[in-house]
Amino acid sequence: MLYEIEQAVFERFPGYARMVVVAEGVDNTREIPELAELLAQCEEGVRRDDLEDFWHVPVLETWAEAFSGMGIKPKKNPPSVINLVKRCRSGKPLPFINPLVAIFNCISLKYLLPCGGDDRNVIKGDLRLGIADGTENYVPLGQPDVLEHPQTGEVIYYDTATKDVFCRAWCWKNGNRSKLMPETTNAVINVDAMPPLPLATAEQAAEEVAGLLRRFTGAKTAIHKLTAETPRFTL
Repeated sequence: MLYEIEQAVFERFPGYARMVVVAEGVDNTREIPELAELLAQCEEGVRRDDLEDFWHVPVLETWAEAFSGMGIKPKKNPPSVINLVKRCRSGKPLPFINPLVAIFNCISLKYLLPCGGDDRNVIKGDLRLGIADGTENYVPLGQPDVLEHPQTGEVIYYDTATKDVFCRAWCWKNGNRSKLMPETTNAVINVDAMPPLPLATAEQAAEEVAGLLRRFTGAKTAIHKLTAETPRFTL
């Protein structure tokens, strides 16, 4: 089983890179007060004054520009990290869904980058971040009876065997079929880096994801770096 990024993604978005944290033996069943407190601290951290005009913070603005480049209006359909910042700054607390979700929300808020994850056990083929042809299948999170298709040219994250889309528009909307549940025991967590965010920052964020996974879920972890020069690894 491969995890890969199509060269077309790197060609359209030069300098992009993705860190991937693979977690095995996860205990995702518990609500952990210490992790919930960490999430609350990360939420409070994005309420600081320098993020008041968060749409124009360079490491966030770059994702809005990427969405516009895919034909998606970022103000209407914001990238996940911008949506998190917007929600936290409005005063709405994030729910503690489960440890895996709490961990990647913490990292996304702390480092101001997209971070999300999927259940590894549902993968049938290879995992690919690539350009949609519009025939792929997307079932929105929490709407198992709804079937959509991505726009042609949209960057999607999907299973090559089933053509199930795990995430639309790079880091916009997660799919229902790969959602992280209490019974999830193996997961794949993505940490995205788009210039001007330094790749070293994403590497640090991935290391922190792995540390939190080991600390709070007992998982074994491995970290992989995907760039234009090294666009795949064996999962």
